Amino acid sequence: MTRVADTRPVAGVVLAGGQSRRMGSDKAQLTFDGRRLLDIATDLLHDAGCGAVFISGRDGLPNAIPDSKNRRGPAHAILDCLNALEDRFEGVLFLPVDMPLLRAADLSSLLNAEPGTGCAWAGHPLPVFIPRGLPVPGREHIHSVKSLLAALPIRWLPLESTQSGRFANLNTQADVTAARNLR
Repeated sequence: MTRVADTRPVAGVVLAGGQSRRMGSDKAQLTFDGRRLLDIATDLLHDAGCGAVFISGRDGLPNAIPDSKNRRGPAHAILDCLNALEDRFEGVLFLPVDMPLLRAADLSSLLNAEPGTGCAWAGHPLPVFIPRGLPVPGREHIHSVKSLLAALPIRWLPLESTQSGRFANLNTQADVTAARNLR
């Protein structure tokens, strides 16, 4: 498979520790276009240029990074991953498991952030690239991914009109149906 970007000393992390309550079954194992969402997300991160890909919130899988506390949400999972990967990579690109319509180019664009600055798409806190060395706020002040990113220097890239549908999260079976119709 052709890579969109050269492999960099950047890690990718699939955020896959959610409970999938609205979906009614494990989203990471959900099949979309004949592939598991977990496999789609892992391949997207590799294709975007991540040299290593880890899975957050999935004990027992290869390259798993466990959550320090269950049911704390993706912001705390991001903090756990930053702590676990701290000096091993130049930065970490975080991708939720439930965004299969994204393209590798959507992710690789985030890797071109200015030094010392994270990067995300305007109106979408995830996916996000967080470079090594940013001052990470204390957990007691973080209640969501938005509050985490508000505490960090983040460059918000403008979203092109052709990209907007690709940022859909699959939280319910109706979302899956709608996403399949966008293909």
